[in-house]
Amino acid sequence: MLSFIYQLFRDYQLVNEIRPNALFISHAHLTVLQAELETHPNPDKIRQYLGMEVIVRRHLSHPKVCWLQSAARKAS
Repeated sequence: MLSFIYQLFRDYQLVNEIRPNALFISHAHLTVLQAELETHPNPDKIRQYLGMEVIVRRHLSHPKVCWLQSAARKAS
């Protein structure tokens, strides 16, 4: 899961020339990510580790990254 998210991050940055600051993820994918990052079990720790907001959405078949103004304000 982590390598998939890094690939999304890289692809987004190449196409848009800006770093994504938000990750949309389903609860099931979040659970897999938490298992991979067992030292970062909660969403706040995962947010800090990835450097982007983690937004859980119920009906999401694949993780997505984007840049959101609201996430940029939270980071500053």
